Amino acid sequence: MSSVHDLTKSQLAQLHARLQGLGASAPSNQAESLQKAADIPKLGIIFFSGIGSGERPYELLLEVAQFADTNGFKAIWTPERHFTEVGGAYPNPSVLAAALATVTRKVRLRAGSINLPLHDPLRVAEEWAVVDQLSNGRVDLALAPGWHVRDFVLRPENFADKFRILNEYRTQLQNLWTGNPLDKVDANGHTQSIVTYPRPVQKKLPLWLTTSKQEDAWRFAGENNLNVLSALINFGPKELEKRIGIYRKARSSVGLKPEDGVVSLMLHTFVDRSTEQAVTRVRPALTDYLKSFVTQHQTANTETDDKVKTLQTLGNDSDDFVDMVFNRYITTSSLIGDPVQCQTILAGFKSMGVDEIACLVDFGLSKNEVLASLSLLSSLLKH
Repeated sequence: MSSVHDLTKSQLAQLHARLQGLGASAPSNQAESLQKAADIPKLGIIFFSGIGSGERPYELLLEVAQFADTNGFKAIWTPERHFTEVGGAYPNPSVLAAALATVTRKVRLRAGSINLPLHDPLRVAEEWAVVDQLSNGRVDLALAPGWHVRDFVLRPENFADKFRILNEYRTQLQNLWTGNPLDKVDANGHTQSIVTYPRPVQKKLPLWLTTSKQEDAWRFAGENNLNVLSALINFGPKELEKRIGIYRKARSSVGLKPEDGVVSLMLHTFVDRSTEQAVTRVRPALTDYLKSFVTQHQTANTETDDKVKTLQTLGNDSDDFVDMVFNRYITTSSLIGDPVQCQTILAGFKSMGVDEIACLVDFGLSKNEVLASLSLLSSLLKH
């Protein structure tokens, strides 16, 4: 089985520099080296790819949510994904959040994300108000324009103009949540002023904008008082820090407190007793996950010309490409290692301006591995 020893000398040097540059050490007693939890971002858990098969496919989701609720985690994120075996267990985050509301008491229940152009804002407001009632006001929503062309079989007319529609629907959703009516035309051609029910517990709906490297999107989020959910896709930590700066500056430019906006970052997460063990355990599962991710991008019809050419020329070299991406994740773009090193990684992202980490855990590991990892990760919150 592959392990950390399979990384090249250069990649090992990158990993070592990444950790040492942020102050990592190799202590004999990990507990003594854990610093205060205030030194790291808040931690949540995000589901995105797959929660297993069999008779109880949602068992991992429910058990992880209950663990998070009693161990200091901030939020559970569930995505919206359609018509794909990998990720297809998450077609409707409001349904899953409603289930989680009944087995949790404190953890925030978040959509990460709703592809808003696929939906009528009236239905989104209704469904999530139910969850807000069931959870006693624990709903947060991240909104996205959608990306895979196949998803838009649900609303094909919205694909070409999905970014404008996202903003239009967002405004409607916010107004509906606060109790303002939305004018809609009924079957007889008459205009009806619609107010949605049930009314939510929260008077204002906390919203995130989901984006990655698009600087204009970060600026837009700042100017419109939206939080941000991001992931290190096609850009790295230095570029992330730049975009966080753009976001904070944009908030300030419209009279908002820069520090009040929340930046949440998704990271593939696995914690083990040693970094070598962690890398060894995640390599097969994460490699398979990355292969499926590349396949989806090849069929998404949303890539730039340069990226399309890159994907099309992979051919028989796709395994080498995925291996390269895996090693990049390990060295720069994940939360994988032992508790001390993971705390160091978290402290580094905190210093860049990241407020929360959304720990992605469902990328092919067993339920027992995920829960053991989260148990170690929770030690950072207890210190």
